[in-house]
Amino acid sequence: MAKLSYKVSYYVFYVCVALILVVLGMFYFVGYNNPVGEYNDPKNTEALMYLMYGMFAVTVIVTIIGAIAQFGGALKDNPKGAVKSLFGLILLVVLLVVTYNMGSTESVLMGDGTVYSNITMLKVTDMLIYSTYALLIIASVGTLLNLSGILKQR
Repeated sequence: MAKLSYKVSYYVFYVCVALILVVLGMFYFVGYNNPVGEYNDPKNTEALMYLMYGMFAVTVIVTIIGAIAQFGGALKDNPKGAVKSLFGLILLVVLLVVTYNMGSTESVLMGDGTVYSNITMLKVTDMLIYSTYALLIIASVGTLLNLSGILKQR
């Protein structure tokens, strides 16, 4: 079975690389729309964006399916440990809720002079920025603690 999963991942990897190379080739070498001075708009910008969105969606879906499968397997072998593993997910959800509520609802003036006032997306943007900062600080502190040896088990 391990050989089958290796072969599948092997071929999926090469299909992804080929797809990326084709779309990047289309983006860089096919041509441009609306030339305005020095600024040109590549014809296949949307194809590149859809590829990124699609690959991100597939990554999220596969990650969620893998996490559920791993949790199910752990639940069979060690139910107490499996329930403990949910603690990190709960902390992440709490962090996202807290940072969402910290987000600003103040409208933003965009570069073209229009005002962006979608409150939900303004708060989500702030949530993602604050969560990134918090997780970066947590990772840095964890790395420093690990390197110092303070929390080593004896």
